[in-house]
Amino acid sequence: MIKTLLLIVFLTLPHTSMAADLANGERINKNCALCHGSYGQGASGRLSPRLAGLPEYYLRKSIADYISGKRINPTMMKTSGLAQMSQQDIDDVTAYLSSLKIARDQRFNILQIVQGNPKNGEELYMDDCKTCHAQDGLGKEKKDSPPLAGQHPEYLFQSIQMFKGKVREHADDPDDETFTDYTNQEVLDMLAFAATLDDTLIVPGERFMPPRLMAARPPEPMPPRPAPGGGLRITDITQTVAQMELKPGVTREDAVQAMLSKAVELNLKLVGSQEVSKELESRGVETPFLAIYQFCNPMDARTMIINNPIFASYMPCRISLVEDAQGKLWLMMLNLDMLINSQLLPPEVVATAIRVNQQMLDIMVAGATGEF
Repeated sequence: MIKTLLLIVFLTLPHTSMAADLANGERINKNCALCHGSYGQGASGRLSPRLAGLPEYYLRKSIADYISGKRINPTMMKTSGLAQMSQQDIDDVTAYLSSLKIARDQRFNILQIVQGNPKNGEELYMDDCKTCHAQDGLGKEKKDSPPLAGQHPEYLFQSIQMFKGKVREHADDPDDETFTDYTNQEVLDMLAFAATLDDTLIVPGERFMPPRLMAARPPEPMPPRPAPGGGLRITDITQTVAQMELKPGVTREDAVQAMLSKAVELNLKLVGSQEVSKELESRGVETPFLAIYQFCNPMDARTMIINNPIFASYMPCRISLVEDAQGKLWLMMLNLDMLINSQLLPPEVVATAIRVNQQMLDIMVAGATGEF
């Protein structure tokens, strides 16, 4: 009987999931997390779509489109390493992201678009979107169509504008004219309706637990307590570091100039720099090269410390240029989308952290390539 049950479970598992190494997928996702959130939750805005819970077929198709050049995002290609991934790596990371069922958790519910009218949008959706994306918005594999339910509306709005402008193909058809006659208000109405479709996926009382943490089932985290006498308190932080080697031929001076120019372009202020190795060498101390550059947007800093003063420890945001033991030069930065006391950040803070990450990555890519 037990053998029969095990066989049934085995046969009902998706093929890719059976072959995938989810631990490797989790490792690869650390690169994706800088812009898409620690668990693929994405953020409101044009540049950070939700990846968590998307079907494997669509994630694989998207990756293939970026690798082939059909879709273009130079920063993502540089930071994600997509072009260097094996097919097994792609299967692993798509299986991992697809397994993250965050839509069941009310905290990840897609918020309504205040400018849109969902009642008007429902008619538009049923006329133009249902055939490929399904009535429930969960997509159709036979059409390679992704779910719209659970996706951030701002990202979908940007995608539709790209379809209208022929910057990106809709339905893999360069001549597709689905949205040609849509007004911006009609797009907002349709997306306002689409934003309601993930409501049916919510399981009351369910809280998303990342797979890595689920295995251990840690106790509910306690708030940090001050030491006797109001002394030192300790907060647990889980965080990743992004590293990027300078392209051959790019000098330290090239990298610094490119980073500073990109920061100006992004309206990020350089608030400080420290030439650590230069200072030590002036004292007669031989040392590998190390320089630290600090950038800040005061409003972003405000948003984050209002949520948790712990973020003050990471400000201003910094990029280090450091020489390793082999004489290679690297740029390094901290990922601001972190776990604090094993808890995910609130969506509004994730949105800020991801936007800052994206800006800092743009600066790093400029420095690593010497181009801006």
